[in-house]
Amino acid sequence: MKQNNVTGPMDRAEAQAITDRIRNAVDSLGSLVEQAHDRRAWKAMGYATWEAYVSAEFGFTRQRSYQLLDQGRVAKAIGEATGDLSTDVVISEAAAREIKPQIEKVKADVSARVEAGEEPAQAVKEAVEAAREAKAKAKAEREAQQAEHDRQREEARAALPDSIRQREQAKADAIAKHKAAPDDVGLSDADRIAELKEAVAVLEKENADLKAENKLYGEMKVQFAQGGFEKVIADKDEEVRVAQARFYQESADKASWMKSAKYWQAEAKKLGFSRNVEIDIETGEIVNG
Repeated sequence: MKQNNVTGPMDRAEAQAITDRIRNAVDSLGSLVEQAHDRRAWKAMGYATWEAYVSAEFGFTRQRSYQLLDQGRVAKAIGEATGDLSTDVVISEAAAREIKPQIEKVKADVSARVEAGEEPAQAVKEAVEAAREAKAKAKAEREAQQAEHDRQREEARAALPDSIRQREQAKADAIAKHKAAPDDVGLSDADRIAELKEAVAVLEKENADLKAENKLYGEMKVQFAQGGFEKVIADKDEEVRVAQARFYQESADKASWMKSAKYWQAEAKKLGFSRNVEIDIETGEIVNG
């Protein structure tokens, strides 16, 4: 898989180009998926989440997309370990899954082999094979230990009273059922957090939109539920009638107040009052007004 050291979000043209390459890819699929994810191609393509993007564009499930993403990230990490980001590193999905937990050890092994003069592609191949063999050996050892533990546990269980054996069996059945449940295989903690953040952001926007819509149309929805469009129109007509009546009443009141004010102003003038008031500053008495 050819490594790519370009970073930062993609623009629409870049996102469309890599989307087409993923759709038509025969090999290096993991590397392309890794670039599309880390440079947020789905944002440039107008999708709200990574999951929506891979489902609509490629028909991938979220789990499948993260398996390919892991493959691309493992290949990229090993490519960097060779000291040349342009090196073609071919890692199968199966190999990527196996060496992912020990990627730092594999990178160190690749670097050491390259520094010792080994050709990069060969160094990668041998380091990956060594890591897979070590993992297979460790797995075989664990399985052998587990088999011995199981044998000893069964012997001890056989000696227990029936009531205790039944409780232990129920516990074992519950654990087995939990282990058999589907999990987010291939997702790292960072990927899960990023995906949850995206999902939360989408839900928050939808919630805000619903609140705004409810604020605008909530009352009409209730009216419609009570009597259809006729009820909505009737209630709006009543609102208009009440508003008009209030307008006319307030206009009439204002006219009446103005008429009364002018009358009393005229009466005050007849009695010698004016709009100007003179006050004696020494005594504080009103002299004129």
